[in-house]
Amino acid sequence: MSDSAEIKRVVCAMSGGVDSSVSALLLHQAGYDVLGVSMQVWDYRNNGGSCSRATCCSPDDFTDARRVAGRVGIPYYVFDFEKSFKAKVIDNFVEKYSKGLTPNPCIDCNNKVKFRELRDRAEKIGCDAVATGHFARVMQDKQGYHLLRGVDSNKDQSYFLYSLTQAELARTIFPVGEMTKEQVRELAREFDLNTADKAESQDICFVSGSVQDFIAKQGGKTPPGDIVDKAGRKLGSHQGVHRYTVGQRRGLDIGGADEALYVIELDAQNNRVIVGPKEDLRIDRFKVSELSWISPAHISQDAPSTFECVAQLRHRHAGVPVRVNLVDNEAEVEFLEEHSTVSPGQAAVFYDQSNQEVLGGGRILPKLSIIN
Repeated sequence: MSDSAEIKRVVCAMSGGVDSSVSALLLHQAGYDVLGVSMQVWDYRNNGGSCSRATCCSPDDFTDARRVAGRVGIPYYVFDFEKSFKAKVIDNFVEKYSKGLTPNPCIDCNNKVKFRELRDRAEKIGCDAVATGHFARVMQDKQGYHLLRGVDSNKDQSYFLYSLTQAELARTIFPVGEMTKEQVRELAREFDLNTADKAESQDICFVSGSVQDFIAKQGGKTPPGDIVDKAGRKLGSHQGVHRYTVGQRRGLDIGGADEALYVIELDAQNNRVIVGPKEDLRIDRFKVSELSWISPAHISQDAPSTFECVAQLRHRHAGVPVRVNLVDNEAEVEFLEEHSTVSPGQAAVFYDQSNQEVLGGGRILPKLSIIN
């Protein structure tokens, strides 16, 4: 919880899940003037989404959130962000996939909608801060604000929040960041919240069915082309670059190979899927662009241009030691010990060497350096 005496009125983003439900409860118990808000970001019924299973911010979720707000005793509203979500999340997701990248839409949703659009709306209605059910923590010291992993390492969501700014951290509360998931559920049961045993939401909430079919439906379908090896020899045919991701093994339909083949690169410009043996997925370094730094030490005038840290390369990835060298607004990242599969378009989030504080992050670039 925030210790700032200036924060009195808080918008709590309520997805209809147990984490945001308990967040609203904790804020209310702490004496804040709380407004529960759900965000209408996607018309599930008209876009093939599922209202029956655990998505995120579906109509059924709004019903659950409204019931929780009534139980807690706070007002509840639904804000329409559908146009913004389409432009900043859906369209970007489709465009990147059609270019052979593998974006994580949850990062754009969190940073461009939940912590930009929602914050702007909150300020207009006189709220001092935004709270969410993320498993993450904010710590303040004389240097500034620090974004830390949630106490529950299995549920930590700090990876999605690396592009928050110091000003935003100062007005952000993560009420369940100090709790484990089971503690959250136990508290929800204790107060008889209807979301106490609700299932987890899926990773990409707006997709019902396969990502590839969703991309095609939204206009991101790419034409068939060749599957080739590193030397450019044709080994087969693909049904569109948007249907493949780096590291993929199944569904290549290539016969006659002496060993298993994996997608090692997607060449969208030449409409080729490049494959090779598993060892070709091993790289010694990669580049990151669209950098955003959040740690006070890394936004200061004395910020280091070369440093060692831990890089988390996708959600659920434990992180690996790396050396980062900043050159011309990009980061050249070198693995120091173990290697990891790198997917262009995904976020690389940098943590301190204790693997607890978020330093910053950016988007992984294609054209990887493959170890021969």
